[in-house]
Amino acid sequence: MRHALGISVHTGWAACVVVGGSLQKPEIVARDIIEILGDAERFCFHMAAEMKPPEASEWFARTRDKALANASRALAPFLTNEVVACAIVAREGKVGDLVQVLASHSRIHSAEGSFYRDLLRDACPIPVHIVPPSSLDVSKVGKLMPPPWGKDQKLAALAAWKAIC
Repeated sequence: MRHALGISVHTGWAACVVVGGSLQKPEIVARDIIEILGDAERFCFHMAAEMKPPEASEWFARTRDKALANASRALAPFLTNEVVACAIVAREGKVGDLVQVLASHSRIHSAEGSFYRDLLRDACPIPVHIVPPSSLDVSKVGKLMPPPWGKDQKLAALAAWKAIC
């Protein structure tokens, strides 16, 4: 049976759900919360904004490398041979140049969302689809699992089913 991994992205962490079947005949194979960066580093653009540009650039590159390694390690248990696609629940958008991002607080917030979406896409060795949250209706997913089975898990599951249907 073909399975797909769905990921609902947050700042520093993500909810992951592996599904099979379909929304009409659902199969929940695995689910968990993964940590990409801990509390001390997860707001990486905010932290970089407190630094001088050369220092911020070097620190940010190291932090990105660490986050990518953490994401790859955290996703590995979900990526069995049956998992053929990944769907990340996130908005499209570009991070942009670090100096430009750090010049605007609103850009910092947008960039953090894009940063984690892109990290997870880069960490995933299978085809990845970006699914806008506005295209998903969580009311279509009932209580398929005991807690934690909230909005994030439902969004991840719906996105994953989109990827394999």
